[in-house]
Amino acid sequence: MTSPIFKYLIATTAGFATLAAASIASAQDLKPFKVLTANNTACSIFAQHVAEELGFYKDEGLDVELLASATTVPYIAFLQNGDADIVMLDSAQVLQMANEGIAASVVYEAYQFAPEGIVVVKDSPVRGLGELKGKIIGLASDRDVITTTIALESVGLKIDDVTTVVVGDSGPVMAKALRDKTIDAFAGGQSDRAGIEAAGIEIRNITPPEVNENPANSFAVWNATKEEKRPQIEGFLRAWAKAQLAAVVNTKIVKSVCRKVVPEQWEDEASGHKLLDQSIYITQLSRTKNFGELQPDVWSRIQPTLVRLGEAPAEIDPAKFLDDSFIAGANDFTTAEVKEGLIKWRDANQAAMLP
Repeated sequence: MTSPIFKYLIATTAGFATLAAASIASAQDLKPFKVLTANNTACSIFAQHVAEELGFYKDEGLDVELLASATTVPYIAFLQNGDADIVMLDSAQVLQMANEGIAASVVYEAYQFAPEGIVVVKDSPVRGLGELKGKIIGLASDRDVITTTIALESVGLKIDDVTTVVVGDSGPVMAKALRDKTIDAFAGGQSDRAGIEAAGIEIRNITPPEVNENPANSFAVWNATKEEKRPQIEGFLRAWAKAQLAAVVNTKIVKSVCRKVVPEQWEDEASGHKLLDQSIYITQLSRTKNFGELQPDVWSRIQPTLVRLGEAPAEIDPAKFLDDSFIAGANDFTTAEVKEGLIKWRDANQAAMLP
């Protein structure tokens, strides 16, 4: 005669076996989806990590792989070769793609506000861009010449009115250049500024907001396969949009997610908070009715300057490279779904929660 305890053990073991089999089957049911963003390891692009941690990708049946962003291969080539299902391009890259007749389309604006800008130390006598004439501006890289030129021209100055020098993107090096006054201002991206602050330098952004009003980073897909991959593309964008909303609904939980995933960006906790606040409420805050909504008028407005600066070959009708057919699906979710994901993560990660 089988004892009740033995019967319980048999039932429990069978139950665990069933659960294990279900978990394996569930994992096998997830479709691989390869994504190339501007920086796969950065918490400044918080949605890529939040969507994973809160289970939004899994909810869409996706096994998302973030490809290494540090590559010399043009991002668009990853689409052409089928090595990525979706890639993030800056506005200049999009216009180059369109001018070259590459058969790809922008389907979602991830950033509707550019992260680049010009900063000075907090106690600098320079109050605005117009006072930079004759000054030395440090750059994170050669590409920041474009940012600097656009910013200066917004106040009537030319790039020849200042001296530019590349100081690199090492936080301590950038901070030292400002501290030692070998540069009067610094031009770079959001992560660069976070590096400066983490090194102990308080800075002030003197870039007018209108300079940054453009789709700085957008998702593009390959036209030949976008219908075949439509369910996966739409699901990925919906997960991304939910992550964007999650950051506004409960910033503390999203910051806790980012600190868990990218702890090195939180070694200086104040810098971590500032980086995420800028990402959530400035660069990646939705400035349209729907998340990721495409803005043809903005794309038209930014083109003349980019063409004149040699960043794009010629102006082109946005209708030729924008496809808004994914936006409705990307926004087909409720705030309640987002809150549920936040609460589940919080309850399962109490030790990781920020105080």
